[in-house]
Amino acid sequence: MSKYTLGLCTMGNSSAALFENGNLIAAVEEERLTRIKNDGAFPKAAIKEVLSIANIHVSDVHHICVYWDRWRLSGRVVATLKKLINKPSNFFILYRRVADLFLKKSSTDINEGTWGDLFKLKKIINENFGKFTGKISFIDHHLSHQLYAEAMRDWGEYVSLSYDGGGEEFSTVLSVMKDGKRNILSRHKWPNSLGHFYSTFTGFLGFKMLEGEYKMMGLAPYGNPKYKKLILEKILLLKHSGQYELNTKICDYHAALRGKFSDDLTFLFGAPRENEEKPSENHIDIAASVQAAFEDALTHILLPATSSYPSIKNLVVSGGCALNVTANGKLLSNEMFNNIIIPPAPHDAGCAIGACLSVLDDVNYASVRSPYLGRAFSDKEIMKAIEGGGLKITEPLGNDELIFRTAGLLANKKIIGWFQGGSEFGPRALGNRSYLADPRDDKIRDQINQKIKKRELFRPFAPSVTVEASRDFFTISQDSPFMNIVSEVKGNSVPAITHIDNTARVHTVSKESNPLYHKLITEFGRITGVPVLLNTSFNIQEPIVYSPEDAIQTFIKSGVDALVIGSYVIERKHILEDNTF
Repeated sequence: MSKYTLGLCTMGNSSAALFENGNLIAAVEEERLTRIKNDGAFPKAAIKEVLSIANIHVSDVHHICVYWDRWRLSGRVVATLKKLINKPSNFFILYRRVADLFLKKSSTDINEGTWGDLFKLKKIINENFGKFTGKISFIDHHLSHQLYAEAMRDWGEYVSLSYDGGGEEFSTVLSVMKDGKRNILSRHKWPNSLGHFYSTFTGFLGFKMLEGEYKMMGLAPYGNPKYKKLILEKILLLKHSGQYELNTKICDYHAALRGKFSDDLTFLFGAPRENEEKPSENHIDIAASVQAAFEDALTHILLPATSSYPSIKNLVVSGGCALNVTANGKLLSNEMFNNIIIPPAPHDAGCAIGACLSVLDDVNYASVRSPYLGRAFSDKEIMKAIEGGGLKITEPLGNDELIFRTAGLLANKKIIGWFQGGSEFGPRALGNRSYLADPRDDKIRDQINQKIKKRELFRPFAPSVTVEASRDFFTISQDSPFMNIVSEVKGNSVPAITHIDNTARVHTVSKESNPLYHKLITEFGRITGVPVLLNTSFNIQEPIVYSPEDAIQTFIKSGVDALVIGSYVIERKHILEDNTF
């Protein structure tokens, strides 16, 4: 008899995951379905989708696991009171934030669920999905992060770091697994948070907090980290035993969420950047300095592990801060560790899977390691969407002909929308929902940024490369299956994916992980001599496309040369004048 376990992330990057016995059969982020970027509302759409994929009802679910221990309030309450004592002028800001978390929808422009939802979870489930009679468990936030990330490898011993904006009480947890036992080496109490530090400066530099952090990271290599010493002396204070302290009087995350920055911050760094303002040299230097300070702090946090367990060279990283791919690459390049793994969804969404892993015994880890956990659409469903979207239906192609046609278009400098198989779980496009292009042509980068993605020109693109060829083009010493590690680029054959500092966020593709995509890259390599593709997420200022309808609508709006969707190759000439988009 099948037993179903439903995992939920109900705030942050909301998501749902579903296991049948120990087999992960679906995981979907709420944003992909609601089309609201970084949707943090209670994941009603995601729950509905994973149940639909499995063709079951909530009454068939035996166990719901939630990524947050709802009763551990004391740490947050005490820390909030301390912030209020230190800065009484923030009373109304903190009051609003508490109200946002417990009582209602956010009064900021961030769409999120509430901590209060956790206390009425069964009622919400019953009202929206029918009667649920199973068990509900609330799992420690950082443990949920760590269990999902640790499932990516079969290492016998490793260091495990989870760090983000904050969990129930802690923002950072460092542990080591050895001889089958978990030993917690250090925990850092909230509001001392590297995530809040990075997000506050994201807002200060005019980018949207909890979304634009990768923009600041992309801007950083253009600058000079001249403020790093100042930041480490005044704001991010590195203490003994790998601990750190965030000066929240100067770097106030909750005030920053509402566009307010302390007088001390503006005194030290100048005026905040306005959203549409072109980044000045000073702004760029701030970005470089924040990134450099973040990297120093990360190395410092790991000291209890590297000093007490110098022989352990495997590192697992999870939490929202694990998306700082530049910092991840530095840990490899400075040889602190020989092997690093970050899961495809290291942010809160991945906790829906990790929470389930805390209660399951006989787990099929191969299913957990796949990032392709959303719905896969049949050619029949795709054909219906093509016809409904006002496109001319072309002849379906077999895999060999599909690959040959697509690789030829790419080699001829065409930009492709690529929609295949199940959608990715996590923020990266890993070859199933991607824009693809020729990385040998540097002009393509600006063309995609300006005309198709409609985003800042300084932002880099990632390469997808076959595992077999990765060492020929990049200095990376290991596989990078989930595009979470930066590496230096060898030579000058792939300028379109090479950032200003001669690095790239590498995605290595194996035959086993994605046979069709691996075949496409290989065929492109046969034609051009370069088995590398420029790969960026299939979207325009919105969540990555999920359904065929999303893909068709985005294709029409984007100016991309062709859409390869299922067995069909659709070029712009196939768009009918009466299309519905």
